[in-house]
Amino acid sequence: MLASAPPPACIADLAAMRAATGGSHWETIAQTTAFGRVTDSGLHGTARLDTDLVRGRSAQRFALPVVRGDARVDDGRAVWYQDISGGVHAYDAPFERRRAITDEYLDRRGEFAANPAARITCVGTRVEDGRSVVVIRVQPRNGIPADLAIDPTTHLLASVSERLPTTTSVTRFADYRQVGDVVLPFAIASGTLHEPANDDAIQVLRYAVRTRVDDADFAKPIARNDVRMLGGATTARVPMLLERGIMMAWVSIDGSRPLPFILDTGGHAILTAATAAALGIRGYGAGESGGSGAGTIALQYARVRTIRIGDAELREQPMLIIPYPAALFSRGKGKPPIAGILGLEIFERFATRLDFAARTITFTPLERYRDRGHGHAVPIVFQEDMPLATASADGHPGLFGIDTGNSGTLILFGDFLRRTGIRARYPAGLRAVGRGTGGEDAMRIQKLRHFAFGGAAFTNLPCAFTAMPSGSFSSWTEAGNLGVRVLSHFTPTFDYARGVVDLDPR
Repeated sequence: MLASAPPPACIADLAAMRAATGGSHWETIAQTTAFGRVTDSGLHGTARLDTDLVRGRSAQRFALPVVRGDARVDDGRAVWYQDISGGVHAYDAPFERRRAITDEYLDRRGEFAANPAARITCVGTRVEDGRSVVVIRVQPRNGIPADLAIDPTTHLLASVSERLPTTTSVTRFADYRQVGDVVLPFAIASGTLHEPANDDAIQVLRYAVRTRVDDADFAKPIARNDVRMLGGATTARVPMLLERGIMMAWVSIDGSRPLPFILDTGGHAILTAATAAALGIRGYGAGESGGSGAGTIALQYARVRTIRIGDAELREQPMLIIPYPAALFSRGKGKPPIAGILGLEIFERFATRLDFAARTITFTPLERYRDRGHGHAVPIVFQEDMPLATASADGHPGLFGIDTGNSGTLILFGDFLRRTGIRARYPAGLRAVGRGTGGEDAMRIQKLRHFAFGGAAFTNLPCAFTAMPSGSFSSWTEAGNLGVRVLSHFTPTFDYARGVVDLDPR
């Protein structure tokens, strides 16, 4: 993959950037630590950024009001994400592993080497934030491409862009100042093109520049200990509500009467705006949430004292408040509307067993759960917050989102359909429209000839072909999304501690 010799113009630009920011002095620095203030989705707090220039490890930690955690740490073996609930899981899908290789290369200033071990491409110039910049594409072996935009006047790095599965990440650098023998940015803004309201803006107040690396700064985040089992219970078994394919459980918030919540492996703890108002829960900040649709929807952050499902209770939890349309969460005449969603924060803490035959859901704290070994253990990985597992459509393997929030049928994504030639082998199909966070999803319904998952084979399975240009269903790293219609053929147990979903046959 590596070019035999990087273009001389690119090498000259990278050499100029190295000289402008410190030259040979970089060889004496092992670690930098930035301390500052951050604004994230309308919330204001403190930030700490650690960079290991020897091994390329990194750690970003935010302390924000309302939320309980916000950290991303590459410890040299895995990338760990601590979400706003304080739970922790790895980003270990193939794309995330490739992305980590590139980020580690850039963090150890690999592009400054006399013989950079990467493919270097001169992309050209473009206008960014009102100024012309020179763009150089860097792709280490087995990594993903990263576009470095360099100011041709100052020779300072203006931004780094990386193509993600459904959008593009952009980190911008400005306000460079001398720190000892090197020059570092004091303004750092990072985010994506799809949800700009969620961008992080960091104002660095000071740097610590070290000649030795402190390994403790790159340790895996510690998950919050916030689970309580009531009455000495070791598990909590609750009724499963299953209506039109939507799987729900009765949940009490801050001691409220039980309310119906969707249990969604691809979701987060969410209150509808109507539920928050009824419970007197106030929101803070201003962000955006995306989903399967092409658009986004506004959100705020709140903190609740307790989330209780049967005998299982989570304490001091952040929840998102989202103004969903009333029609989206209506359950019909005479029934209380859906109050919200519970997702990642539940599965990070409990082994969750879905018994579709008995219509029950069982929650067991992960540290207590022991697999009985009767089913098919399917490995799961993450590139964001939804578990992904390998399945195959018409003999073509790919990663599929295991999505209990998908109340419909199997969905195949546009890039996978084109890449495998599956789309061309089927007629147009019946047009359908799905609805979720972010708006509507246009689809064509087919009967897929063959689908294999978890040791089971399905024939003539109703399937939706989609070609969404944005949103989660536009992912080019995933083959599709399977939900309750497929999962209900099993009795699945999600076990994030072991990194598997155990599929017991029905």
